Amino acid sequence: MRKYANCVIQADQHAMWQAPDGSREVAPLITEETCGAQSCSAGLWWLRPGQECSPDIHPDADELYYVVSGRGKLLLGDEEYTVHAGMTVFIPRNVTHQSLNTGEEDLCYYWVFAPQPTTPPKQDIQEWNRLR
Repeated sequence: MRKYANCVIQADQHAMWQAPDGSREVAPLITEETCGAQSCSAGLWWLRPGQECSPDIHPDADELYYVVSGRGKLLLGDEEYTVHAGMTVFIPRNVTHQSLNTGEEDLCYYWVFAPQPTTPPKQDIQEWNRLR
């Protein structure tokens, strides 16, 4: 048996959740449950064209985004930035942030939290639909 097989992540083999309104999806890939990660978590997040998410804040974790695809606006505090595929964003803990998809394809972020937030994930709090 391979010792680190759970550390090589196949995205389509892990849970995927969809917001009740269908505007966004999340696939948590690196978590304590999936591979034993204790100091960080990571995954993929999609926002449909023309949609926006509600403002979010993480009081106990920094967050990173790598923009995988799409384009949009990102609000960090009271500042607005244009984001597009290939960009990286650092969101310090305690900074309110919100994304708006201004493009014609899904805005997709690969996100990383460090350390893992102590608050439950949105898919649990808001009763998102499990797709797989």
